[in-house]
Amino acid sequence: MPLMRVTMTPNAFDDAGKKSLVTALTEAACRAESVPDRPEHRMRALVLLEELAAGCFYSAGVPAADAVAGVFVDWQVSTGVLDGARKARFAHELQEAAESAAGTGDRMVVTSCVIQEVPEGQWAQTGAIRRLPEVSTVAGFEHLTAIASNS
Repeated sequence: MPLMRVTMTPNAFDDAGKKSLVTALTEAACRAESVPDRPEHRMRALVLLEELAAGCFYSAGVPAADAVAGVFVDWQVSTGVLDGARKARFAHELQEAAESAAGTGDRMVVTSCVIQEVPEGQWAQTGAIRRLPEVSTVAGFEHLTAIASNS
């Protein structure tokens, strides 16, 4: 059940680019988490998109919005859902998605993703603590079916 907060640099992506970016990030995260391609599972894949205001992005202490098309992701995921290979594939797909969404231009495309693994018992959702076996069943994590069946 991907939950991503995505921050973009000002005016780096038009509306079509934003839609393309969100779609690609959703697909990449669902692939990484092995969420089945079914509406009842994919509806839980959430992206909170925020574009920085003009004058709010700097690099080396100077305004950088005209030089950089940046996508910065904070991805919360339950501990145990992602292994190193899944994280690496997502990082690669994030860069590809940002480059594609930015289109042609003279800005350097920069991505960064902090994967925050939430320890067991530390994720509350819809008024209750959600544990990995239950989440595995609800989200349909295909690679964690053994955990879900042991709950």
